[in-house]
Amino acid sequence: MRNRRVAWWVGSVLGLLALGCAGPGAGAPDPVTIASPQPSVSGLGDVPPHHADNNAWKQRHELSAAEQRAGEDLAARIRPKLAALRAAGDFAPSSTERVLVSLGIEPADLEVTPMRPPVGTDTSPTGVVYAVRFGTVGCVIGDVRPSRLLVQVTAAAAEFGCLEPFTH
Repeated sequence: MRNRRVAWWVGSVLGLLALGCAGPGAGAPDPVTIASPQPSVSGLGDVPPHHADNNAWKQRHELSAAEQRAGEDLAARIRPKLAALRAAGDFAPSSTERVLVSLGIEPADLEVTPMRPPVGTDTSPTGVVYAVRFGTVGCVIGDVRPSRLLVQVTAAAAEFGCLEPFTH
């Protein structure tokens, strides 16, 4: 009889231990059904639960139709000047800044930096990254490098302005 009680006790303890070792959230409601709705993050596959919240600081303002047109006009003036620099093989930040200032853009509205090295390397690729602020929230951003010229109209973000800070 004693062996039967010991076996029952051991079986009960092992059963409780097995319940405690169940997968995370076992017996708890599915967090997706009780969480507040999150913005859709399409094309990213499996993302962490708070991906949208954690990246909200990157959200840019919206441009009005007039701001978008002003940005496109500015981009159309910028593109040929930077294309000429690229064709000449001139990827110096000072040259990019000089060309943008020659278009009547105030130095205070410019940000020009060399390309950053990829994570894990010390060698920077050839090229520059630039941003031109216009209006209240507008930005023309891009880069000039041997393989391409990027000229893009967008809006500033409240947290950082035109150029997203480098993170790894």
